[in-house]
Amino acid sequence: MEENEILTRFLRSNLNLHPTALQELKRRQAEAAFIEELISRVERSGARPAVITPEYLSSLKEAPKSIVVERPRKRTLAEEYPEEVRFLGDKDITKRSFSEGNIEGFVKYFNDRYERLARVLRERNHLRDAITIERAKGSRGSVKVVGIVTDTRKSQKGNTILELEDPTGIIPVVLLSNNQELQKAASEIMKDGVIGVEGNMGREGDILLAKEVFLPDLPVGREPRRCEVPLAVAMLSDLHIGSQHFLDRSFLKFLRWLGGDLGTKRQLELAGRVKYLVIAGDLVEGVGIYPGQEDDLVIKDIFQQYQRAADLLATLPEHVEIVIVPGNHDATRLGEPQPAIPEEFAPALYASDRIHMVGNPSAFELHGVEALVYHGTSLLDVTSTVPGTSMENPQGAMEVLLRARHLAPTYGGKTQLVPEGLDYLTIDRVPDIFHTGHIHTVGVSKYKGVTLVNSGTFQSETEYQRKQGLRPTPSKVPVLDLSNHNITIMNFLEA
Repeated sequence: MEENEILTRFLRSNLNLHPTALQELKRRQAEAAFIEELISRVERSGARPAVITPEYLSSLKEAPKSIVVERPRKRTLAEEYPEEVRFLGDKDITKRSFSEGNIEGFVKYFNDRYERLARVLRERNHLRDAITIERAKGSRGSVKVVGIVTDTRKSQKGNTILELEDPTGIIPVVLLSNNQELQKAASEIMKDGVIGVEGNMGREGDILLAKEVFLPDLPVGREPRRCEVPLAVAMLSDLHIGSQHFLDRSFLKFLRWLGGDLGTKRQLELAGRVKYLVIAGDLVEGVGIYPGQEDDLVIKDIFQQYQRAADLLATLPEHVEIVIVPGNHDATRLGEPQPAIPEEFAPALYASDRIHMVGNPSAFELHGVEALVYHGTSLLDVTSTVPGTSMENPQGAMEVLLRARHLAPTYGGKTQLVPEGLDYLTIDRVPDIFHTGHIHTVGVSKYKGVTLVNSGTFQSETEYQRKQGLRPTPSKVPVLDLSNHNITIMNFLEA
């Protein structure tokens, strides 16, 4: 047996094999029958060691090298269908980054954002006749404008004052405090977002009194695309492999379930329909992410962290296609959009032809169903500024991003933005699935035909999270049926 095959078989039995023991079995050219007998003897011994060492193996009598005839296994539904993954490259910055980080780059970046989202707004019947801010200043009566919010504040009288800018000028927009609808809209208008406003010009022509505010938002009545067969996608994020808080036993249970070795009849049927696994960032814990992190690491080398991740993912059935998006703990730049994890850090992941390494964000189709995947750093900006949103219910913050049609509207918050000239974070197309992570809390909902999934974590609560008020819901995996968008949440938390 090959090294990878040996490791896979031990992991599926929830047994950790020491690297030297693995090398010993490889050196002895152990056959499948020999490996199966060893595992059987370990399980019959009654005392399962934490790690299978060479010494432990030598304590077991050698198994006879007899031929083991395995019972034929019924093929699962996911095995019956070849993969259909189509990547939509306009969201992936990988190999397209040319940013110099200068003022000119930021000007191009925000101009592109304005043009993209202004186009979305002007497609709405109510804003087709919007005029420039320059023309509005010379008008009287009712006008409609589209602009980017450069500032927002409260007046002494409690009115909300927005500063709205387009390529022709800047104008203050007043949302009166006694208009509840306007104040509700104002509560989730984020700085640097693009909005439409209908209102009346003031007497001096230098201020706009808003009557109605329009967010880019999603269209009403749109039906999501569906797969013709009930294939499924499992959605993960924030594994943090390498951390002492990584829940390895829970994750091994997840791997065994997908491998068909664990679960009830109904759970195994669901596992047999999982064709895709999408990981929305923070595959590993990383190094140098925060002060004192080294004390929290069991794998202190970033290369070894990715190797361990590759070893674990290699145990999944061959028919499962894997898409990996980076997060803020991964070995790529912190500023968004993030290129894919470089091959030099994770050669074993790149060596697999069923693992797809992409950037953050990324958009792709799975059997015709479009997914938008974003790690989710900006969710913290939303929950800290928009009333009614919280880290305990991340789907609420995700809805705010969809209404803004942007993954990270605010510059200068917790989310670092890189001026690439083009704004890769705008939500130009409407996805069928919106998948995020980062918050470490499972949350699912639906919004105007889009299924929202924040996929939680496989890391237990850390001291840093306690200080930040994060309360994780670990080891829960949302599994989405691509034919009807129904979600089952599998719980692999060890008691």
